[in-house]
Amino acid sequence: MDSSVTLYVNTILIISCLVFAIVFFAFPLPHNSKGLKSYKVSLRTLGAAYFLFAFLVLISEAINEPEVDLLSVINLNISSLQAILFTMALVILLNPAKITRKYLLKHISPIIVFDLIYIFIALVWGDPEIGNLDALMKISLTPPVVVRECFWLFFVIQLGYLTSIFIREVKNYDKALDDYFSDGYKIHIRWVSICYYSALSLGIFGVFMMCLFSFEWEIVFTLCCIIYYVGFGVCYIQYPRTFIKIEPVITSPVIESSEVHLKINNRFSWTELKGKVLKEKYYTRTGVNIEDMAQFLKVGRTTLSGFINKEEGVNFNSWIRRLRIDEAIRLLHENPEYSLSQISEMVGYSEPSNFSRQFKIETGVSPSEWCQQKRILA
Repeated sequence: MDSSVTLYVNTILIISCLVFAIVFFAFPLPHNSKGLKSYKVSLRTLGAAYFLFAFLVLISEAINEPEVDLLSVINLNISSLQAILFTMALVILLNPAKITRKYLLKHISPIIVFDLIYIFIALVWGDPEIGNLDALMKISLTPPVVVRECFWLFFVIQLGYLTSIFIREVKNYDKALDDYFSDGYKIHIRWVSICYYSALSLGIFGVFMMCLFSFEWEIVFTLCCIIYYVGFGVCYIQYPRTFIKIEPVITSPVIESSEVHLKINNRFSWTELKGKVLKEKYYTRTGVNIEDMAQFLKVGRTTLSGFINKEEGVNFNSWIRRLRIDEAIRLLHENPEYSLSQISEMVGYSEPSNFSRQFKIETGVSPSEWCQQKRILA
């Protein structure tokens, strides 16, 4: 009964991975989009990974691999490679320039080294099957098992290292959005973080599975993998919709802050530029971004960004929010009969809920609470 359940669950996993592998390879992309080149490469890489994963599971079923083999080298390879692959596939959506062949090879090379060392040692000392934790403890100091243990420890450290890379790239991406969009919250790719931390949870689950194996947990783990692989695939192929909006941000070269200040043209006066923005109330335009404003002011985007960061001490998004909320407060004072929906639209917010959220960030209270306080004071 146990083996039939395992076969059934693994068959679902194999079919799911093969279907998405085909989708990744066949997924149509615009031929004239240079920015999607990295995404296309990652799609093909994911297709190969899904196919390889399905193939390895199929081989495992075909050769009747032992149900229990703690610290299995095959499982360690699959887990480690999947951790690298999913991290890089998600990072490339946030920063296409980050992932290169050299960068990927640097992360894969330790796995290759472990495999070569283990093959050599296994030829001399054998490749033991470890059925339970007691058996592992008894032979824990033999060369083949020591290599497996080191590989397992490397995988644990790898998960932490890859997580630090991902967190750093998410922060840089969010900062880039806030430096470009006034309403960047709409295109923060939250599913990327959800997918990553789901994969990390599976990785941590796998860490314990390799040491404390049981049939029931294997079924749970496999079912979780099926759900994750399908969910990840569905999210990933929808990315081009978001890319169209964020392309100017993630395809722009990274500019260090010192370089930004160097590019501020001295012939421009921030007082004059800011005065023009305030006079025309350009900040109240719905969906305004820094590129639009730079064209309106007839300055370079880098120059404008440098001025805002240096003179205002905040990013573009925070500066626009400050101006909008100040304008909203003025309107609330002068026109108490206006509804909050009307005010939000007048200062550039397309959604009243977002206006309330931004108002609270800036003032510490919601618009309705602010109005109530003013009425009490009056």
